[in-house]
Amino acid sequence: MRVERRFSRSAESTMDSFIMGLVEVAAQPGMISFATGLPDNSLFDTQAMVRAMEEVMSDDPCGALQYDTPTGYIPLRKRIAERCGRILGFKVGYEDVLMTSGSQVCFDLIGKMFLDHGDVMAVENPGYLGAIQSYSAYSPDFRGVDIDVNGPDIGQLSSAVADGARLFYSIPNHQNPSGVSYPDDARKAVAEVIGGSGCILVEDDAYGELGYNGRVGRTMKSMIPDDTILTGSFSKTISPGMRVGWMVVPEWMRAKAGRSLEACCLQSNTFCQRVIDRFMADMDYDTYLDGLRRGYARKKKVFMDAMEDNLPDTVSWNDPEGGMFVWLRTPEGTDAMRLYERALEGRLVVMPGHPFHVRGGANTIRLNFATPSDEQIADGMKVLGGACRDLYS
Repeated sequence: MRVERRFSRSAESTMDSFIMGLVEVAAQPGMISFATGLPDNSLFDTQAMVRAMEEVMSDDPCGALQYDTPTGYIPLRKRIAERCGRILGFKVGYEDVLMTSGSQVCFDLIGKMFLDHGDVMAVENPGYLGAIQSYSAYSPDFRGVDIDVNGPDIGQLSSAVADGARLFYSIPNHQNPSGVSYPDDARKAVAEVIGGSGCILVEDDAYGELGYNGRVGRTMKSMIPDDTILTGSFSKTISPGMRVGWMVVPEWMRAKAGRSLEACCLQSNTFCQRVIDRFMADMDYDTYLDGLRRGYARKKKVFMDAMEDNLPDTVSWNDPEGGMFVWLRTPEGTDAMRLYERALEGRLVVMPGHPFHVRGGANTIRLNFATPSDEQIADGMKVLGGACRDLYS
């Protein structure tokens, strides 16, 4: 007798991750990767991190190895709350700051709290694939809101909200994958649409601290605080491997969010939270961030100079003001998967843009300039240039 086994609706609904498959490909010997979202290893302050770990284990080793409160290490939550008031433009108590295992857990918790099967959810188009994958487990009706240098398409957002959208997921600063940031007028327009509508804005600020000339605009959380969940992470500024993220929720959401976090994982990593708190306490964090910004600005220039030297004018790209990504467009009507495949033959991995879209995007490629070394950038861009000329001459 054959036993029929089935997965839950959420397991069946969860999208595949094109990105994680490329991580494995990029890890093969001899490969050059412009594909993943990994930070630049050379910018990790490993010596300061070792000191922070030693101090944490010296001061209170048992506390660092023990369970903590479900919502996170209070001194670090207070540090984040203070930064919200001083840098991000809104005042909040530490009680509304919840620590998570990276911002990916934030997305899952938000989906769990607000999405039922078939609910309308607005997402940027293109939008961050990892977040869309997380929300896909709750099988929403995704409504793509096109985004470009002018910000999101307000008509499309308004239509989704009018249709009862429960959430709008957005990255207003140095968006992944496109690298664009919302202009001030776009932020105001989004606030007008979302404020008081019943739709919750999820403001992903993963790259907000990595503007080459500082922050590029007001946080949406400072404009419509009761309608916005702000998510952040230390993955792009201190260490992705430590998996420490956070979210700031409105007071009315605090109890439900804390309960959902506890049910999900009991709590996030005590030791890593304490190490990051000590790391930030031991140095001037703003000066440290300035060093990161200079490092990524230099890396972007090396990358874009190589693009200018190697790529034909049949393809186009943007010039981001922060973050880690350049958005490449192949000619209209072409399929950039062919460019991905041709580059792979030359042992270069790039990330096709189509998976970031809920519609369209076949002629786009996301390029990460943070991960490769200067030498790999030079070698990889020669491969990419040759592939582009072969396909789009």
